[in-house]
Amino acid sequence: MRLISVRFGNVLASNGSVVPKFKAQIEAGGPVTVTHPDMVRYFMTIREACDLVLTAATHALTPARPDVSVYVLNMGQPVKIVELAERMIRLSGLEPGIDIEVVFTGMRPGERLNEILFASEEPPVEIGVAGIMAAKPNEPPMQMLRKWLAALEEAIARDDRSTIRAVLKDAVPEFGSHAA
Repeated sequence: MRLISVRFGNVLASNGSVVPKFKAQIEAGGPVTVTHPDMVRYFMTIREACDLVLTAATHALTPARPDVSVYVLNMGQPVKIVELAERMIRLSGLEPGIDIEVVFTGMRPGERLNEILFASEEPPVEIGVAGIMAAKPNEPPMQMLRKWLAALEEAIARDDRSTIRAVLKDAVPEFGSHAA
């Protein structure tokens, strides 16, 4: 069995996408809610998301590339969410802060200001398909995995949350960083 995955940005017009949410808030007279003034996200269309899934599945079946398992669309530059909200308000013929307020609601637990497309231990790899990159998986040695699991089991048995966090941080360097 071969497992692969794709990393999506915000899929425009999909269920839960920020664009339809902002549109509905503007139509209701506001306010438009944004979690944080510095929040940025990548965006892709539904077609791009579908193409990414199909390309990843097709590419993953070729025996030439067993070294990649995570596929990522080149989505260009991330968009500042507050700027997107303000642009949508203006495109509706209204003025942000005058006709429609933009309200910052605060980040949810575990939410990041910036999306991370490639982890520090997961270098991007060209796969020969225009617009799509892959992440070279970080595969720690089995001995290290066993060490982490044993440390987690002991810490869980002792309800030692600081050790649990330390082991998770060691195993996943980005663990717990919200402003990365």
